[in-house]
Amino acid sequence: MIAIGQRAAGDDGVGPAVLDALRAQGAGEGVDLCEVDEPSALLPLLEGAHRVILVDAALGGGGGAGTVHVLAEETLDARDIAPISTHGLTVGQVLGLARALAPDKVCRDISIVAISVERPACLAYGLSPEALAAVPRATEAVRNLVAGAS
Repeated sequence: MIAIGQRAAGDDGVGPAVLDALRAQGAGEGVDLCEVDEPSALLPLLEGAHRVILVDAALGGGGGAGTVHVLAEETLDARDIAPISTHGLTVGQVLGLARALAPDKVCRDISIVAISVERPACLAYGLSPEALAAVPRATEAVRNLVAGAS
């Protein structure tokens, strides 16, 4: 499982908050937990893995702030979900780039757990009440994906 987000950027830190919950409660046997600040840092982590679960904050997707969406990679760009990125590349763009650079090495089984958040007004530490309330639901979504892969 790879959490994407910046802890000092308000709700963009919801992915790392899910990672913290999984570290505290256990993610399941054989699950590696990783954290990256932004999507382009995913590139080296996508090669050679059997399965990848990405957890990230997103704008839109319906349901309002705090809604947890579980997406297959192939549906990511078709959904009305936009990642929060301060670095220009989206998760979908990075996955496409990884497949173009190393088509035979990139994991074929990638799922995304996206947590809808409001657009951040400024950099801030800590999560909004909606994002904080979504952490247990997103953590459970990751556990369900892990269990389904067994």
